[in-house]
Amino acid sequence: MNSKKRNATLFLVILFVAVFFLKQRFTVELYQDEFHYLPTAVYFSPEPIPSIDLLKSYNELNTPIPFILGGWVVSLFGESIQALRLLTFIFSFGLLMLFVWNSPEKSRRFWLCLGGLLLFPNYYLVSVYYYTDIFAMFFVLAGIVAYLKRVHWAGMLLFAAAVCCRQYMLAFPAAVVAYELFNHLKKSVKPAWVIRNAWEDKTWLWYSIAVLSIVPWVLLWKGPAPAAVMADQHYDSDKIAQYNFGYLMYASVVIAVYHVIPELIFTRKLGYLFKFPSLYPKLFAAFVAVLAAVIIFSPAKQAYNPYFTWPYLGYIDQLLMTIGISGMVKQVIFGLLALVALMRFFSPGFNLASWMVAFNVLLLGKAQLSWDKYSLPVIMALWFLAMFDEQWSLAENAEENPEVVNAKY
Repeated sequence: MNSKKRNATLFLVILFVAVFFLKQRFTVELYQDEFHYLPTAVYFSPEPIPSIDLLKSYNELNTPIPFILGGWVVSLFGESIQALRLLTFIFSFGLLMLFVWNSPEKSRRFWLCLGGLLLFPNYYLVSVYYYTDIFAMFFVLAGIVAYLKRVHWAGMLLFAAAVCCRQYMLAFPAAVVAYELFNHLKKSVKPAWVIRNAWEDKTWLWYSIAVLSIVPWVLLWKGPAPAAVMADQHYDSDKIAQYNFGYLMYASVVIAVYHVIPELIFTRKLGYLFKFPSLYPKLFAAFVAVLAAVIIFSPAKQAYNPYFTWPYLGYIDQLLMTIGISGMVKQVIFGLLALVALMRFFSPGFNLASWMVAFNVLLLGKAQLSWDKYSLPVIMALWFLAMFDEQWSLAENAEENPEVVNAKY
């Protein structure tokens, strides 16, 4: 048995037991979204397999698997927030077990990656309260594991389940599809060869089906979520028609702060950032130009309406505002941090992690509001992939052989 994995498991068991008792066995009062998530779970409880009418009428923006599971718990244990929090807690522990026991047998970055995930501020919150995020993250990580192990039928089902927890999880199977097809394109730019290679290796097809799992929900609701709930939360048709580039910049900031900067510091790869402008001058200039345009024409600022009145984009924004940094100075800092994320993931060494960042960041431009938590799933995926040399673009062997598709376990 791998000693690192065994020790990590023991540590996590002790940590979770301690948290359970520190949180008064999850009997504390309802917290934020739990005020409407609990009634939704109760609403699902009479129907273990929900009817079409139920799926049309439940009062949430998110796809329903977390509420279906919550309904099962309510039907077994009654209308208890404690039982629902335990459900979330168990999924969180299961996610960490997936993370630990599917890591490479030897990885110099194991503890860094595990610590990076655990120290993300929202990971604790979505683990101890009945929130929907941890369910989506569990299925995303399981889907990534299945993909790396080449069990593609399972990867398809698991990613589809993630989409049925949170709609924007479709970014992950979409990233796999793009990565697979782009690998075929790198082998030959001739259309006939690309089509032949893609037909012979149909990995991309499994994950295309997972992407399409969003379609039944769009058809059912005649939009990305139930229209009545979108109106209640001021996420109306005018908002759908818009695209918020400021949210893209802030999502990149979150990835830089919570993943890229600690990754580069603790792996002693910080020099990569300083070499990038001379290695890829045209790409660097393009990044600077794009971010300058975003800062000037679409600066990052939080949505503000009767439903959502918190003024900050997230914890990073709150920190800067608390220490007196605002206005154009804050936007420039955002731009510099976003530049760090762009340099890290968007270079000729474009890999699976890069595609995941691209799709997640692009989708967040259509988000209802900005929040650090929305980038937690992709940061989880980045820390997991960073344990594998074959999937980590800063590893020497990955730089020498960027076409490697699947990690070695």
